Amino acid sequence: MLITLSDQHLMMKTIGIVSVIASVIILIIITSIGSGSFLSTVAIAYGQQPSTNGSAIVGSTAPKQPLPVLLIHGYLSDSAIWNKWQDLFKKDGIPVFAITFQHSDDKCGSAAAHAKELSKKIGDIKSQTGQNQVNVVGHSKGGLDARVYLANGTHDVANLIMIGTPNAGSALAQSSNICTPAVYDLKPGAADTLVKMNPNAKYYTIAGNWNPSLGNCQLSLFLPMEQAGYNNLPKPNDGLVPVSSVESQRYFHNLGHTNSCHTNLLSDYEYGLARDILLGKK
Repeated sequence: MLITLSDQHLMMKTIGIVSVIASVIILIIITSIGSGSFLSTVAIAYGQQPSTNGSAIVGSTAPKQPLPVLLIHGYLSDSAIWNKWQDLFKKDGIPVFAITFQHSDDKCGSAAAHAKELSKKIGDIKSQTGQNQVNVVGHSKGGLDARVYLANGTHDVANLIMIGTPNAGSALAQSSNICTPAVYDLKPGAADTLVKMNPNAKYYTIAGNWNPSLGNCQLSLFLPMEQAGYNNLPKPNDGLVPVSSVESQRYFHNLGHTNSCHTNLLSDYEYGLARDILLGKK
């Protein structure tokens, strides 16, 4: 068979077109493999739906949800002290629960009695939220209540933040019998101040370094005591608790100091010091 020059030209042109098409197809395949879409295309071609589980998408992770937070009030107080913080938690999308002790004296109950009730409350929070752990924030004696609970070795508290907590007691409680038995827990050397560390949780502190001349203290029944305490307690202090007592244990991590008095330690500023821990950013 004789092949004319015209036939040769046509064959060369056809081969060139085929080569270009083949190159384009190879480029598409390489690009598709790089983007992950090629596997989905092959699956669809064989009548299968592409996988949508997390393992098929390398590097994709669901946003981490903040742990629920349990708020514990202090001596001669109640859950209303957390009203401002509860609003801040809601703005940040953090589930929050403020405890009122039902089975032991709420304002004047002992740390040991409160710790027993914390066990049930934390269990209820875990069931309600579906989380295995919670974060706990305690103001003043509320931090001691939490420390007694943690001393049992529980695994269900990730972080404890203690605000103005008299972790080594306060000399102002030495001669007081107001609000018993809670006041006994505030004396230096009290059993709740000596409980052991729970290695499954992290402990944080926020302390007040207050000076009455600067203000930063709301008018309350405690104000005269805070003004007297400022002069009589080791400095720095918040009027009721020395900073050295708040930060008395080596395993505590200091989140910062505030220039507010003891009863004014739950402002936006203190929330800001605790916020990254509560959002899971630290």
